[in-house]
Amino acid sequence: MVITGTALLTAIAIAMVVGFAPLSAQESQPSTPARALVLGYYVPYDSASWSSLQAHADQLDLVGAQWVSIDACGGIASRDDQTLKQFARSHNLKVVPSLFTVSSWLNHRILTDENISMSAIEHIVSYTSAEDYDGFDLDLENIAPDDRPALTDFVGTLAAALHEQGKMLTLAIPAKERDVTQGWSGAFDYAALGAQADLVTVMAYEYRGPFSGPGSVAPFAWVQRVARFATAQIPPDRVLLGLAFYGYDWNTTSGSARSIGYAQFAALAERYSAAVGFDLEQRSLSFTYAGTSGEPPPTVPSQPPPRHATAVHQPPPCDAQPPPPVPSTPTPPAPSPGEPQLHEVWLEESTSAAARLSLVDAYRVRGVATWRLGLEDPAVWPLFEQWRGDDQGV
Repeated sequence: MVITGTALLTAIAIAMVVGFAPLSAQESQPSTPARALVLGYYVPYDSASWSSLQAHADQLDLVGAQWVSIDACGGIASRDDQTLKQFARSHNLKVVPSLFTVSSWLNHRILTDENISMSAIEHIVSYTSAEDYDGFDLDLENIAPDDRPALTDFVGTLAAALHEQGKMLTLAIPAKERDVTQGWSGAFDYAALGAQADLVTVMAYEYRGPFSGPGSVAPFAWVQRVARFATAQIPPDRVLLGLAFYGYDWNTTSGSARSIGYAQFAALAERYSAAVGFDLEQRSLSFTYAGTSGEPPPTVPSQPPPRHATAVHQPPPCDAQPPPPVPSTPTPPAPSPGEPQLHEVWLEESTSAAARLSLVDAYRVRGVATWRLGLEDPAVWPLFEQWRGDDQGV
């Protein structure tokens, strides 16, 4: 089936009627909690994220705003969008600033140095209260496995401090199928963290990426195993299953990959008159195409950045310096312009979301957390509305 332009939406609608393989009898009981929650992650660097939030605020319950950072002394910096905050309040939306880190050195310092840990917690709580947020979202990634006890202690202390101020703590944690203690997810003790946080987003995506070969970033069978393990360790009514709104365009000739959202996926399919298919095993959309090196990707409509009122917070000076970066692997030379390049493209969109929402129901979790607003297939919104029925709000 060749899909071009708006016909892509029609194909997706057809794909959604494909019967998904049934879950086991134990896992297929209808049991979604009342008022299932939808958390949308928001980023200030993409105007599409604001457009999505504006258009679909009434279908969201929480916004995780990724506009806060932390330094090596525990100081908090942020660019708080006051326009967004006012808009969220008018739509009964809770807002939690999301602290994202990916530096193992920085994480180790914050978690294991007692003075820096206490400084970080004090700054987070003070900042959350001063800006009148509903809580705080912690998304620390690339934590050394040996820092597992320190992470658990930090989360427990932070949760208690926020709760004293009437604020909630939400976490975003890497997905895993069992309690491994090594690798990317080794530092995360699901049971201990789930006992302390109010909500836990299990990031059931990025199974594949630039580090791997092509395929779904959230293959269904893997997500199912992740959901099964997570709900065995964490109270299900505290779990948000992470839903991807993105995928990758893998250049299988050069071995590179780039992240794309729905708009880029549709534009590529249209440019190359690609035959888009729904993979019944991984339950994701994909297609292949042949391009040439040096050819720019198709452009997609964009909007200028919103002109919002922003409050800027800067921490006191911090003298700590990170270690020198580890030398990176040399990048292979780029192919000469015009050389044939084969591509394989995968995306998580509304059909994929429909399959994974069946797991939300089966494992009785509290709802979903979407990464991220601005990348999604527009058809996810009527899907969410149908899934949740008339239940709205936190």
